[in-house]
Amino acid sequence: MFGLDSRALRIIWTLAFCYLLYALRGTILLVVLSIIAAYLLLPVVDFIYARITHHRHRGWALAAVYLLIFTLILSVGGVIGYYGFQQAVELAREIPDLTQPSAVDHLHLPRFLARFDVPIREHLRSWIELHGKDMLETLTNLSMRLLTAASSVVLLLIVLVLSYLLLRNGPALLEAFLHALPPTYRPKAREILRDEHDFLKHWARSVVLGAIVTAVLYGIGFSLLRVPYSVLLALMMFPFEFIPLVGPPAAFLIVLIIAAVSGYHGFGWLILFFVLVRIFVDYVLQPYLFSSGEFELPPFIIIVSALAGEALAGVPGVLLSIPISATILIFYRRVYSKTSTRENALETHA
Repeated sequence: MFGLDSRALRIIWTLAFCYLLYALRGTILLVVLSIIAAYLLLPVVDFIYARITHHRHRGWALAAVYLLIFTLILSVGGVIGYYGFQQAVELAREIPDLTQPSAVDHLHLPRFLARFDVPIREHLRSWIELHGKDMLETLTNLSMRLLTAASSVVLLLIVLVLSYLLLRNGPALLEAFLHALPPTYRPKAREILRDEHDFLKHWARSVVLGAIVTAVLYGIGFSLLRVPYSVLLALMMFPFEFIPLVGPPAAFLIVLIIAAVSGYHGFGWLILFFVLVRIFVDYVLQPYLFSSGEFELPPFIIIVSALAGEALAGVPGVLLSIPISATILIFYRRVYSKTSTRENALETHA
């Protein structure tokens, strides 16, 4: 075809498909957020459907859940979004002052560092002159983008509508997709979709729910400790919860820097609070939420995928990196690994 062999055509089609995915990354993000929302709400819908309507009116169960969601969004979500946006605007306004070397004079170092006060302040002044402005500007732009996306009513409505349609018509859509495939591919596709369903159900209820609970704990603790920009910093730490091992400490380091240049001096209590939260999340909350999962990604793959996703698409890339990596591994396990096993078996019999 067009003077090209089949291998060149496959390469062209693959590149075109990758470009299409990149061009439609915003739409794909909406679909993924809708799927996550559907999996988060599915246990509540099933509970109401089984215990209250006694398996008679699933539509009523869906309506009750979404009425509750809209009530929470208009009440709690509106308050959090308002204070977070106000703090983001205030932080953006104070960036020129916070990035000046004179901001080091407002730092309150702990008592055990008093003998090193002068060299520490000199090093901090040099660091602020070189890197402080870029880091704070990047952080502020990131926070504003997060808050703008979170406060978009249209975006939120699209996610809720799509999640509602998935909960109502999801099984029928999957069956229609399977019947559209050739009969020889249907069993393999059904296995892949079943594994993907199990992973997304587990991931949405463990990782996403755990990140939400952790962000709420940060918001409450930062507010009680009177940390500057408490709501904004708690919202900023939310996407870092998707990066294991290095994500939470990196986010907390940013919190310490912003608190330090803002004149905060209760670092001992702040560090103690962070340690207690990590002990609760890492040794109590996450083991409980992850106890029912069968498919797990290695931490190395999660970290590399999150870094690659951030480089390609920013915060949406971080959120999409884990489902995409899991899909690739599931496809490999169900297709390539079994094909290799079958070929090895044939070679053994031969």
